[in-house]
Amino acid sequence: MAFSPTTTATQTARDPRELYEVKQKAVKYYNENGVPNKMEDVLNKMFYDNPSDVFGYLANYFEKFSTAPTISKVKAREAYDSKGQPTIQTEVFCTVKNNVRLSATVVSPSPNSHLPDNTKPEDREGDDTERQNSVTAAVNILNTDLNNRLTGLDPAQQQEVDNVVSKFYAELQAAEEERLAKEAEAAVTEEGSTKDVETASQASASKGKQPKSATKKGGKSQMSVAVPMEPTEKFLPGASAVSAVSRAACVAAAHIQQIPVYQHIAGLRFAEVPFEMTVPVPMVTIIQSGRAALGKSNCIKEFMVVPKAGMPLSKSLPLIQKIYNNVGKNLFAKSGVAAKLTNDVGAFCPTFDRPEQGLDLLQEAITQCELTVGEDFFLAINCASCEIFDYDPVTGKEPPAPFPGQDMHKEKGKYELLTGQAKVADDVVEFWAELLGRYPSVIAVIDPLRKQEKEHWMRLSDRISDQCFIVGGQAYARPGLLKDEELTPDFVTSGIALSLDRLNTISDTVQVAKKLQDADNQVIVSTCYGETADTFLADFAVGVKARFMKVGAPVRGERTAQLNRLLQIEGMLEMSGRLAAQTEYKFPHISPPPLPEPEEGEEEVPAKKEATPRKK
Repeated sequence: MAFSPTTTATQTARDPRELYEVKQKAVKYYNENGVPNKMEDVLNKMFYDNPSDVFGYLANYFEKFSTAPTISKVKAREAYDSKGQPTIQTEVFCTVKNNVRLSATVVSPSPNSHLPDNTKPEDREGDDTERQNSVTAAVNILNTDLNNRLTGLDPAQQQEVDNVVSKFYAELQAAEEERLAKEAEAAVTEEGSTKDVETASQASASKGKQPKSATKKGGKSQMSVAVPMEPTEKFLPGASAVSAVSRAACVAAAHIQQIPVYQHIAGLRFAEVPFEMTVPVPMVTIIQSGRAALGKSNCIKEFMVVPKAGMPLSKSLPLIQKIYNNVGKNLFAKSGVAAKLTNDVGAFCPTFDRPEQGLDLLQEAITQCELTVGEDFFLAINCASCEIFDYDPVTGKEPPAPFPGQDMHKEKGKYELLTGQAKVADDVVEFWAELLGRYPSVIAVIDPLRKQEKEHWMRLSDRISDQCFIVGGQAYARPGLLKDEELTPDFVTSGIALSLDRLNTISDTVQVAKKLQDADNQVIVSTCYGETADTFLADFAVGVKARFMKVGAPVRGERTAQLNRLLQIEGMLEMSGRLAAQTEYKFPHISPPPLPEPEEGEEEVPAKKEATPRKK
């Protein structure tokens, strides 16, 4: 290409002017971003620090000025839990220093079933279908709507992430309620009028009032009443996405900050991360019984062992394994190989006709390990009272229609502590008070009654709270609801069992843990039945300063993974000089709500007792 002298002169004149303009833009750009000042500052510091890795020093210096990492993509796929059930694997990709990288991979436990353990296999088919549909919906939600809504958020802002996810689920609920309302309206229109529909419903209901069986006694009809399930919260398909992405964002934030997950969670729990941290005491299930197990004893679902406070995990875990193996040997010696069979969580499932048999078996195994029951190792039991509660099978009349807020189980309900022996709440109080009086080594009782029996719960607590923790598990609502509920004096516990599944976000669960700890409750972080080998829960338990971690049996990969992670965390804290020992167990006395002011001549209510310490 040929250039004329005129063109060359014009181009030459233009180049200096353009170069000057570019230089001016560059100066403005760098000054606006403070680059010259930062360069001068780091060069001066580096000269005196004299690092061996010059460019590593520069990288670390400028890293703190980089833009906060943001979520760039959320990806989910179907995975499987320890029982082979479908669950969710969630990945969070983040933009960190202009690079998109995988920051977290979390495999959540499968959605917990609300069916009792003794549910017939054919009745579980619907539950399995519901679980599969929920996982499929959750994967779709995570890959589409939640991916779009979370893109651009800082994963370290856990509350903001959880708010976005919870708001989305609330919108789904509102849309579902609107859909059901329209369907109901359409049904009313199709029948002609609401009155016609109500008349038809009443006629149908009157036909369905015939009892399954009726016997004559004294000229009066005695009718059986169907056993209802405990009312449970209805979850939309895909609800598991809430907890799954909340976990994944939490892990991503810790990974980006290059700190352990437990330390990041401690930052969410406390205003300032404490220097000294504790490792939760393992609460390990050795034997599982309950209504679904063989034998007549229904009243204890889990028999657990708990090491004394202050015993290092590196010392307690070998002893727990020894106790577990001794129980297996004793069962084999007494009943043969069939007695050594275990369930999905790895616990032994022998035949018990009395609850004392399980307690005696554990105490015997502890003694065989040359340990002292009640000093070196303690016992804990999970009563799961909701699973053994029924209507009184024979009543003189049909139960009345409930009015809003009415507890239909009141006065009709009984607990089948032993097969064929239904007891009212008054009897249950006496049963537990008498049994635990003979076994002072039991230091924790989970759900001895339903929350609906508040008066009996408080009466039992008044009698046994000096020797053990009274723990609410199923008695409490999930964290997302519990965080907004007021703690009242008519229902008090000294412990709470928390799990992370479905709609339980990290923010809500941390908030509830703090709320109950401030109310003198011990926090127990509990694994789920459909657990995975993901070890997030161990970090969570350390971060929220949980007193105990309930892991199931000390076998199977998904259970030992949690214990191995706790061992690793204990070693890390010990190496950095940050490990603190758990303090001795103290049991605050729980008294019933104060009675009205006594009139003249009446005795005053005795004052509340002080917390009773348990020897290490």
